[in-house]
Amino acid sequence: MKIPKAFHPILGVLIGFILFLTGIGVLSVAFVGMIKAVEYAKPYVIEFASVINALFQNFIEWLPL
Repeated sequence: MKIPKAFHPILGVLIGFILFLTGIGVLSVAFVGMIKAVEYAKPYVIEFASVINALFQNFIEWLPL
């Protein structure tokens, strides 16, 4: 079935709008996924930071200054 030329601009705008909404949806899912990953990893990062801080403090104490 051939689409009349009068509908080509309308179809172009419609396809562009659908792609725009799809892009917003993909970015939203990616953003929410990153937020959930950060919330999940936060306790482990805090624990790792405290271990690194303790090692750093011990290293400073061991230095003969």
